[in-house]
Amino acid sequence: YPQALQSTWAATATEWFPSNPWRLRPGPSIVAVLDRAADFSTATTELWLPVEPA
Repeated sequence: YPQALQSTWAATATEWFPSNPWRLRPGPSIVAVLDRAADFSTATTELWLPVEPA
């Protein structure tokens, strides 16, 4: 799942932020692993970022 997590970060920067009225602000980022395969080949994750109005 590391590739999926990298893709999520990339999509956040290239797709989500440009289309929403928010910007990243200083603070902690949280990656939550909700589910994963026993061999770590796949996973369901959430990415929580500190944001503020742009």
